[in-house]
Amino acid sequence: MTDSSRLRCKALADKVMSAKEAAAFIKAGSNVGMSGFTGAGYPKAVPAALVDRMTEAKARGERFAVSVWTGASTAPELDGALAEVEGVDLRMPYQSDPVSRAKINAGLMDYMDIHLSHVAQMVWEGFFGHMDIAVIEVAGITEDGELIPSTSVGNNKTWIDQADKVILEVNSAQPSELEGMHDIYYGTALPPNRKPLQITDPSDRIGVPYLHCPPEKIIAIVETNSPDRNSPLKAPDGDSKLIAGHILDFLTHEVKMGRLPETLLPLQSGVGNIANAVLDHPSPSGDQQPPRGHPQARRPGDERHDRGRHVRQYQLHPPHGLEHRQRHRRLW
Repeated sequence: MTDSSRLRCKALADKVMSAKEAAAFIKAGSNVGMSGFTGAGYPKAVPAALVDRMTEAKARGERFAVSVWTGASTAPELDGALAEVEGVDLRMPYQSDPVSRAKINAGLMDYMDIHLSHVAQMVWEGFFGHMDIAVIEVAGITEDGELIPSTSVGNNKTWIDQADKVILEVNSAQPSELEGMHDIYYGTALPPNRKPLQITDPSDRIGVPYLHCPPEKIIAIVETNSPDRNSPLKAPDGDSKLIAGHILDFLTHEVKMGRLPETLLPLQSGVGNIANAVLDHPSPSGDQQPPRGHPQARRPGDERHDRGRHVRQYQLHPPHGLEHRQRHRRLW
């Protein structure tokens, strides 16, 4: 069941409509920016309604396809469903869907594999043409019309800024506690006018907790109540654990030789079994509690989306009195 209290801006109440009605705004051949990053924060309802339109067009002998730009991969109900009905002209900058992959490899779908941190700037510079419409999931809308970001940020700020029109999905399945945790940066500029970001500590904030969107851009609001694609992580295998052991032995040795402090330096963990194994690896001594200075004695300090990359950044401290902070930060 959807929760209408997530839409607190009364001035936008008349924009609420069904996913089918909202999808009707998306025309064939459009460049569509969609939210979503590694199965988090992607639109759930409008893509499904768009697939229905494409299926009906195909039955009439017409081709209906759009170009889909995202932050990263999404989910089968977006990437896979659109690819299944041959509804994607161009996909960028990243996807991991098997149906899309098969279409790309068969030459039935154009694909641009771009470093995620380069996409926003290149869109601002006009390399890929103009964005017609953005479909963005949010966790809510404030009384002043500010958008509460969902479980990912990715390129959402750029999509909202660049698109002619914006469709919002307000997903009440996302935790209301998301409000306030994001850090959306509005101070950037294109080279050569870009300035250094004043971030020296994981707790530093450089932006605001909300996404801004002029109300005249918002053409539809669809209320949803659908969870993200939360795929379980595979347990680290034997090889990953062995590699993790070597990494931890190296760090322990560097501390012993005095080249690293006992609290280590900040470690940034990426995605994959080896990174997971390092963080889950027991102490080399076999102790239940890792020693001071051992990476396992540390806890996460900052989780964020940084220039389109999904990373976890660890600010390392002794294993007592720790405060866990999570943050999604977008620089564009």
